[in-house]
Amino acid sequence: MANMNERIQRIDSYYVSDDCVQVMIPFRDTISIINQNGILFHHKPGSSVYINKYLEDERRERFPYSNIPMHYARIRGKKYTYTNQLLDFDKPYISILDGSVEENYVVKDNNEALLVTNVNEAVNYHTVHMTFEEFLRFTGKHDENDNNKENSERFYYLGINGGLYDYDTILKSKERIHYYIRNYYFNTINRIEKRLNSYDDNNIPHIGRYLLEIPWLIEYLKKSINEIDFSLVDFNIKMFEDFLILRINDDNIKIELIDVTFVKDDDYKVDIQEIPVTKYTLEQLKFATKIMGAKNPKIPLRLNPGVTDKDLIEAEELVRKLKR
Repeated sequence: MANMNERIQRIDSYYVSDDCVQVMIPFRDTISIINQNGILFHHKPGSSVYINKYLEDERRERFPYSNIPMHYARIRGKKYTYTNQLLDFDKPYISILDGSVEENYVVKDNNEALLVTNVNEAVNYHTVHMTFEEFLRFTGKHDENDNNKENSERFYYLGINGGLYDYDTILKSKERIHYYIRNYYFNTINRIEKRLNSYDDNNIPHIGRYLLEIPWLIEYLKKSINEIDFSLVDFNIKMFEDFLILRINDDNIKIELIDVTFVKDDDYKVDIQEIPVTKYTLEQLKFATKIMGAKNPKIPLRLNPGVTDKDLIEAEELVRKLKR
């Protein structure tokens, strides 16, 4: 293995059980962690949404430092948050954080384990033009009468910074999309009007002078926005910030980075970049040129006022006990 985006760590036996390992995943601001069961962890500063399935998993009690599920530490002078997570063997875990997509994958090696962290890069860039209905199906809009919903893929929508989006935020009705475009043009005209009024008479651009000399023209443009025929011309307006679609079933996770442009009614230009998810075997990983040993955490009390000396002693004692 010679992938420069991959980092392999050996996990000590006291963080390894028969079915999973405990790891500590660092992040700066916003992060979402997803596996085939759905969203396991989500944290975004200022958001009312907080998800941490680790706290609901009784298996955590087997491991050292489970009494400190999150802590702060510095890496090269920058403050990071570390979250404890349980990773089952031979399953991909996807982290969207700090503008990147990372995969964590663990394989068992006797009473230890190997953890691969891979920064996944987009491949297979392609563009597809879709009708509105095709776009809804592509992004997971199921017929309400579909009796096979339980067996179908589950869809999750995330910003590239790790933020969560609900379905309605991303996928609007045609009417909502028309409203969005009208509002876009209305605000554009307002900005032009405000900018023209900020010029002095000697510096105003020629076309701006014409607009201001016909005082009703700008108002006419604003009112005419309500009469736009969305089927006649190409608008080419970007609809959303780029976002990720994760399609999940019991066997696979498929990730696509999506950029959507509204061309006109029933013509959506969708730029798609696939982000591969890799499965590993112990045989593959043993040929790695560099395997690092995972270190026990250093938890400075000055950065973690909620952690006590007693908490650290309890965790360290469990490490010593499990080492025997």
